[in-house]
Amino acid sequence: MNAASLPYTVLVLLVELAAGSLAMLTVFDARRQVTVGYVKAGAMLVLPLALLAVWTVTTLQPRAAVDGYALASGWLRPFTLALIAFVVCAAAHTVAAFTQRRRAGVVLGVTGSLVGVAVLVLLAGFLALPAWSFVGLVLSILASTTVLGGALMAMTWGHWYLTSGRLPKEPMEQMALVVFVALGVQAALGLAGAVLPVREAPLSDGADMALMANPAFWLRVGVGLVFPIGVTWLAFKAAQIRGMMSATGLLYIALGAILAGEVLARGLLFTTGHAV
Repeated sequence: MNAASLPYTVLVLLVELAAGSLAMLTVFDARRQVTVGYVKAGAMLVLPLALLAVWTVTTLQPRAAVDGYALASGWLRPFTLALIAFVVCAAAHTVAAFTQRRRAGVVLGVTGSLVGVAVLVLLAGFLALPAWSFVGLVLSILASTTVLGGALMAMTWGHWYLTSGRLPKEPMEQMALVVFVALGVQAALGLAGAVLPVREAPLSDGADMALMANPAFWLRVGVGLVFPIGVTWLAFKAAQIRGMMSATGLLYIALGAILAGEVLARGLLFTTGHAV
């Protein structure tokens, strides 16, 4: 990954983490499966991530390409405005969480999650010119968002459970299962992105290297997909038998591997045009 594309990679990760975490938090709050304290902690994770994403996008200048990778610069302004709207929703959701206005918090969480989906679609449009398919990149980013947000929120619930020991295990089971399934979807989309030709090859150094010959691709597959799929399944099984300390530790490992895999995936996108 070149230095020029690094802010864009960071932006993608921050948006995915913030939007995915808010959606996962809202789903389980709406189902009354999590505690008030957990919702507050989750909100305090989402808002800083969203603010960092806005700060990152303000450092970007409208440009036609970054290190030879073509950008649809016309999508940048609507993406930025949608991201600001997401921050407003996240801030309002945080206020509702801390004032214990649960119904308002759920409504704001749902609203913020829908705005988050719009943000992700606009982000995909901004980056999709070289990739094999705009729809494919949208689905890939949505899957990544589910994986990252689900892993972060599941790990946080594991910590919350360990402080009490009397909380239900079902949220951990279900979050881990969501992450496991989303990783499978991500792997399938990554295979399509690897096999199908790109629409416009980047002009950056390394773009002429075959994807299958690139060590970063195999690290992406092994570290970012295969390994966390196995670890997340083990976390799910551990949660089923109330091995919450083991499940939480496994999800720590999975989240680290998933983050590393996402960085590799975005680096490969900017250097080869393949959305893996």
